[in-house]
Amino acid sequence: MASVHNLMEEIVKNCLKDLLQHQESLVEVDERAQSDILAIALNKLPSKYVSTTQGEMLAKTQLRSQVETDVYRELANAIDIVVNSKRNSVFDETNE
Repeated sequence: MASVHNLMEEIVKNCLKDLLQHQESLVEVDERAQSDILAIALNKLPSKYVSTTQGEMLAKTQLRSQVETDVYRELANAIDIVVNSKRNSVFDETNE
């Protein structure tokens, strides 16, 4: 069976990486917070699954320009939630 993956995940990760590199206020966002940000943003965005390299290349070309604005908006919302929220015990590693 061919491998299937969500292209949106790669796009969101790349956009988050770009934001983290260019926003001084986000320099100290740790790995766990980055994972939280990714999860929140991905849950708000539509999935875009591909199963072939050809399909991936075609979809990337079409998707990048179409969804980039939505991705950055959802990342900004997710960053706001994660960075500005008071993390309670639900997010505490000791309670996992």
